[in-house]
Amino acid sequence: MMVPKNQIRLLILSNMLCWALLLVFLLSGFVNGDEGKVLNVERINIVNEDGTTVLAIANKQRIAAPRMDGKEYPVGMIEREHVAGMILFNEQGDEMGGLVFNSNELPDGRKYGTGHLSFDRYRDNQVINLEHTENIRGAVKSGLTIYDRSGNGSFGKNLDLIHEFKYDDVSDDRKKEIIREINELKKNGDLGQERLFLGSDNEVPQLTLKDESGTERLRLFIDSANEARIHFFDEDGELTHQFPESR
Repeated sequence: MMVPKNQIRLLILSNMLCWALLLVFLLSGFVNGDEGKVLNVERINIVNEDGTTVLAIANKQRIAAPRMDGKEYPVGMIEREHVAGMILFNEQGDEMGGLVFNSNELPDGRKYGTGHLSFDRYRDNQVINLEHTENIRGAVKSGLTIYDRSGNGSFGKNLDLIHEFKYDDVSDDRKKEIIREINELKKNGDLGQERLFLGSDNEVPQLTLKDESGTERLRLFIDSANEARIHFFDEDGELTHQFPESR
């Protein structure tokens, strides 16, 4: 059957129009006026060839959920729903650090904010943490924190216990048992300890060192009188020596 030439022209024209509309639609997501090319999205996943996400960049509504030992946990379990940023994952798809941030001012004038860059040990929590925090009560802390972590898999167990406590329908007795189990993990050092902080805590610049139990043993700081001081503490955290001596 012969197709009239005018129908052929109409078909060609309609196809060209569809392609033009599609091109405009695609470019509209990348071009912002004459300023250059901008990609406007709520989340970007960078994946390996097998589809495993290794980097997720997102706003706070689509921030990546924590993952450990192949399990994904609710974003709200660690209060990550308040921040945007990027989360890093290893070859198994488990979280291994990230960069998150947010700040705001409440109607009453109080301010809060956080900026957090961290790297995690394999199958464990953060070991390096560069962070600024400001809470609504006015406390401000900024600096570098170093942690020792066992890497023995207890962190995943800790996440499971927290998830059970917050989201499962468990009895009050079971909740008390969960708290005891978490405290036991902390007591045994399975969840690691903070060992070093270098930064400013409420306008006091300082270097603090802690022992393997997490007890502060040395603090080098500038006091409110602008005098450099060194404090030494015993295993119970009690001050034993200081230089210079207090007047």
